[in-house]
Amino acid sequence: MQNNVEKTQEKLPISRILSNFVYLLRYAFRKDAKLIFIIFAAFVLGGVGYASMDTIFMRAFINYLSDPSYTFRQTAILVAAATIGMAILMSFDRSAESFATPRIIRMTGMMQEEMIKKAAKMDLMCYDCDQYYDDFVVAASQLEDMVVTAIFDLARMGRNVTTVLVLSGLITFIDPVIALFPVLGFLINVFSRFRIMKLEYQYDVEKKTIMRRANYSKRVFYQPEYAKEIKLSHIEIPLHKQFHQAIDETIAISKKYGIRISLWSLVNWISVFTVLSLFCVPLYLGYMALVVCKIGLGEVAALNNAQGIVRNRLDAINYCVERIQRSGMFCERFRKFMNYESQIEDAVGEMQLPEKQSVLEIKDMSFRYDGAEKDTLKHINMKIHPGEKVAFVGENGAGKSTFIKLLMRLYDVSEGSICYGGHDIRQYSTAEYRDIFGSVFQDYQLYAATVQENVMMQQPEAEDRSRIEEALEQSGFIDRLSTLPAGLDTPLTREFAENGVQLSGGEAQKVAIARLFAKKDRMHIAILDEPSSALDPKAEYDLNQNILGRAGDATVIFISHRLSTTRDADRIYMFEHGKIIEEGTHQELMKLGGQYAEMFQCQAKYYQQNQEIIGA
Repeated sequence: MQNNVEKTQEKLPISRILSNFVYLLRYAFRKDAKLIFIIFAAFVLGGVGYASMDTIFMRAFINYLSDPSYTFRQTAILVAAATIGMAILMSFDRSAESFATPRIIRMTGMMQEEMIKKAAKMDLMCYDCDQYYDDFVVAASQLEDMVVTAIFDLARMGRNVTTVLVLSGLITFIDPVIALFPVLGFLINVFSRFRIMKLEYQYDVEKKTIMRRANYSKRVFYQPEYAKEIKLSHIEIPLHKQFHQAIDETIAISKKYGIRISLWSLVNWISVFTVLSLFCVPLYLGYMALVVCKIGLGEVAALNNAQGIVRNRLDAINYCVERIQRSGMFCERFRKFMNYESQIEDAVGEMQLPEKQSVLEIKDMSFRYDGAEKDTLKHINMKIHPGEKVAFVGENGAGKSTFIKLLMRLYDVSEGSICYGGHDIRQYSTAEYRDIFGSVFQDYQLYAATVQENVMMQQPEAEDRSRIEEALEQSGFIDRLSTLPAGLDTPLTREFAENGVQLSGGEAQKVAIARLFAKKDRMHIAILDEPSSALDPKAEYDLNQNILGRAGDATVIFISHRLSTTRDADRIYMFEHGKIIEEGTHQELMKLGGQYAEMFQCQAKYYQQNQEIIGA
C-alpha cells in the first residue's frame, strides 16, 4: 500500500497550486465568462453592502436610542429602511446561486464531454499505467466540484476581501487598535488551517487509493457478468477479505490523521475564537467606553459588530484559501490529463495511404511495455501479401495479441518497423490507417445501445439499415434478429431500457462479428482475435469459413487456439515467448513435426466427433 500512496501524493509548491487554480478558472471562463462575472458581482456587491449597512445601522440605532431628541417614528423609519436595504442586498447571493445552478450544470456537462473526448484520444499505453488511471479517475470524479468551488470561491474571496477593506477603513476611522485583534486571529488561523488542509488532503488521497479495492470488491456483487460465478463458487470469501482489509486500512489512516487534525483545530478554536474574540475585544471596548470614556455606546456596538464581521470574513478568506489550495492540488491531475499530448491517436502523418491493398511487412520488430524488464516481442520478421489468410497460433502469453495491437498501431514498436505499402505505418494518419482494418477481438464489448448502433459502432444512417441486416445475416444472427421486439432498434442490455435484450455469449459474438461484415466495403485487412471462442467447434468452423469466404480480396489475420480453424490458412505463424518459432502451411508444419504438429495432435481427439470439420 505504501508505494501506491507515495505515488499519489504530490509535492506541489504554492506557485504551482495557484497556477493550477488560475488554469481552472481560465478553463471555466472559456465555457461561460458571463456566469462567472455575474456571480462575482452579486457576491461582492451584496456582501460589502450588507456588512457596511449592518455596521452603520448598528451605530446609528444605538445613538438614536441614547439621544432623547429622536422620536420613535424616526427610529422606526431607520429600522424599516435598514431591514429593506439589507433584505435586498442579502437576496443578491440567493439570486446569483439560483441563476447559476442550471448554467453550472450545462458548463460541467460540457467539461465532462470534453474529458470523454480527451479520454478517447488517449494512447492505449496510458491505460496500462496505474498512475494514469488514478489521474483520470480523480480528475473525472472531482471535476464538477473543482469547477463549482473555483467559481464560487473566487466570488467569495472577492466579497470577503472587499468587505474586510471597507470595514477596516470604518474601524480605523473610529479606533485603529481594534483592528489588531481580527488581524492577529487571521494570521493564527492561516497557519493552523494550512496545516489542517495539508493533513486532510493527504488523508483524502490515501483513502481514495485504498477504497478503490473496497469499491471493486463491492461492485462485482451487483454487476450481472459476475453473478453466475459468484453463486457457483466461493470467490466471495477473498473478495470479502479484500473489502474488510481496505476498510481496516481506512480506519487506521483516519485515526492517524484524525488525531492530528483535531489537535490543530483545537488550537485554532481556542486562540482565535475564544481568547481573541470572546475576551480581548469586549475587554478593550469596555475599557475604552467606561474607563477612558473615548467612545460612546454607538461606537462600541459598531466596532464590536464590525470587528466580528471582519473576523468572520478573514476566517472565510482562510477557508477560501484552503479550498483554493485543495482545488489547485486536485487540478494537477486534471491539468496533466487535459495537457497530455497523444503520440499515436492524433498523429496526422506525412504520407498518403494507398487506396488499394498493399503488402504488410514487419522488419526486425521488437516491443517492450513501459516499465517491463524484457521485450514482449523479439525481432519479428514477416511479410503478408494482399488477400492472404494468415493464422497466428501459440500458447497464452506468447505475444500474439500484442502483435495484433502493434499491426493496428494501438502501440508503437520499440525497435524495427511495420510497413504498409512500402512506408512505415507511423508515416500515415493513425485514423486513416486504422480505417482499413475490420476487427473483432476476444474481449469484445456490447454497449447499452441499439442493435444497429452496436453493429455500426457509430450513429447509423437510414441507408445503413440494409447493410446492417446483411451483416447480421452473414454473421448468423438474422434468425435471432427476427425475434427481437424492435428489430434493429432493440436496445441491448437492460441497463437503461426495460425492453432491452440480454444476449447469450454466442449471440453477442455474432453481433460483434457483424461489425466486420458491415465494414467490408472499405476493409483491407480483417483481424480476428479469437472472436468465436464462445461457439462450439462446428459453429466456429462454419463461421470462420463464412468469414474467409465473404472477406473477398481482404487480407485476413486470425488468432485461434483451435487449430482446426488454421487448416485453410495460406500461412501459419507459431509464436512462443515473443518469437516466431515455426511458419508455413498446415501441411508443411505437420510434416515438420514441431510444436505446431504436437499441439494439433493433442487437440485432434476433440475433433474426432466432428470429422466433417477438419476432414478425414
